[in-house]
Amino acid sequence: MGAVESFLNILLIFLIVSSVFNYFAYLQARKAALKAKEDNAVSKVEVKEEIEMVTDHICGRTLPKLEAYILAKDNKKHYFCSWDCREKFIAGN
Repeated sequence: MGAVESFLNILLIFLIVSSVFNYFAYLQARKAALKAKEDNAVSKVEVKEEIEMVTDHICGRTLPKLEAYILAKDNKKHYFCSWDCREKFIAGN
């Protein structure tokens, strides 16, 4: 056997061993990723956010507080579904 053939045989053995180690590392990483995914699915807690609702004093419509127009008058907050309802409230008082 020549020096080139010996070198090629050693290179081939190295590539085979390296591929086997890489394959096992891939399997371990895949297993860990699947376990993390399962753990995440199991530990996922469903949180229901309560949305505070308010009623428009003019038209009677109920809507989320975060979407309402607010008018502070006489140390009290008044909620409205639209700017028009707010204006009607101001004009009426």
